[in-house]
Amino acid sequence: MLTRAELIAQIQKRLEERLSDAQLSAWAFERFYANELGSESFEPAAAHDIASVLDDLMFATDEGFALDAVALRALVKRLEQE
Repeated sequence: MLTRAELIAQIQKRLEERLSDAQLSAWAFERFYANELGSESFEPAAAHDIASVLDDLMFATDEGFALDAVALRALVKRLEQE
């Protein structure tokens, strides 16, 4: 099960430059579609927010959807508020 804490940890790795945009995007893509295929679930209380954040992250390598540090921190804050 993908939890908010695990998703936040991945975003933190990106903010600390331990993951590239492409690596974070690929990880998000894998988690999102694993859920769609039924092989992974999301934390029930935050499933909608987790799916939405993953959706944002999946396309972060596309120039039109790139996320800077401010946007990534906003995603973390959103996940922490749940």
